[in-house]
Parts: sequence; structure tokens; C-alpha cells
Amino acid sequence: LSSHADGSTVSLLKHKTDPTCPYVRMISIMPASVQDVWDFLSLDNWQQTMPKMDPFYTGLTVLGEYKHKGIEMRLARKTLKRILTFGKRDFTFVSVSDHPRADGAWVSGTVSVVTDQIPRKKGYTRAFQDSIAFYEEMPDDNTGNPRTKLTIVFRIDLNDSREGGAGGFVPMWMYVKTVGKTGMLSVQNMKKQLLLMTAKRGDVGTCKLNWLDKLRNSSKCDS
Repeated sequence: LSSHADGSTVSLLKHKTDPTCPYVRMISIMPASVQDVWDFLSLDNWQQTMPKMDPFYTGLTVLGEYKHKGIEMRLARKTLKRILTFGKRDFTFVSVSDHPRADGAWVSGTVSVVTDQIPRKKGYTRAFQDSIAFYEEMPDDNTGNPRTKLTIVFRIDLNDSREGGAGGFVPMWMYVKTVGKTGMLSVQNMKKQLLLMTAKRGDVGTCKLNWLDKLRNSSKCDS
């Protein structure tokens, strides 16, 4: 669907069990350590990081936290503002994280859920997103700065076709046609923000803000 000169790619994957809702795979080498990339995508930091990746993102509410055998789970609701002429969306999901696993890999993901704890909200169309992210440590670049290979596989259904749902009317062909460009834009924006995060290590200038403050005040570090 899309590729970048830095090697980042966005690809479309179809599964034979549900060809009407394809998967999207994004792969990119991020200019930061595994821990920094992990923190960037952590729900704890979505208030600062998600608006940099998704211009439609408006908020996140965590409604429950659970832990089982070292695996952390959170029940949450994410909201999006209107997408072009289509209405606002909300997603209900369980966020799962395991870092590191026994084999050393860091993995996080989200699974859509239907639960009475999070009923449909007036004014929003319920949407669905499943995802999994893999964080792989890479050799440092030629200036000694850490790098992480980030692979994210996800699929999104912006329509609510369940009983009592409001539909949504977003054609899948429109989503497929635009996800390459929007996915690559998210990847490149994330890389830019990670560079701001690591500026204090001297690789992209002399910005003195900590990484969360850099996200809040990125214009102060864009020299």
C-alpha cells in the first residue's frame, strides 16, 4: 500500500476467514530504544502521543485493570471525532501487554470486546479494532543511538452491524484506499516524536525538555 525511503512499509493482508475486513501491517525501524517505543504506545501516554499519530483521536477512558501471570490487561474506551462526513466513533477494547516474554520479545495488543460495562454512547457509532505490536531490539545506528524494529498488525471496522447498532456507512473500499497513506503518516509522525524524546541524549540537538514535555511543546524542540 505504501513505502518510504527509510524502509518503512504499510501492507494489506487478507485472511481467508474474513476477506471483507483485511488486516494492515506496518513495519518501521524506530530511532529509539525498545523501552522508549513501548512507552510511546502505552495507554498511560496516549493523551500526549495519540494526537501525534491519529488526527481524529479525542480521548481514552480506562475502566478496569487486571493482571494474570504477569500479563497486564486494561478495559478501555477510545473516542474519535467525525471522520469527514461520517459520525464520531468509539472503540471498546482490552489492552494486553507482556514485556518481556520468556523468549525476550516485547508484545502488546488490543482486542475488541462487547460488554455491558461499556454500553453504546449516544452520538457515537461503535467501531472495532484488533491489533498486535512486536518490539524488536536492533543494532545501534552508526552514531551509537538505539533502534527498534516495530511491527504492528491491525484491522479496523468502522461500522456497527451488530443488533441494535447504528451501522456507520463507511465503505470498506474507502478505508482500504486511504489506509496506506494514513498509516505511513502515522509511522513518520511517530518517528519524529521519538526523535524529540531522544534529543536529551544529544542525537537531535539540545532540547532540554523531558520527552513528555517535548510532545506537549514540540515547537520548542523543532530547531
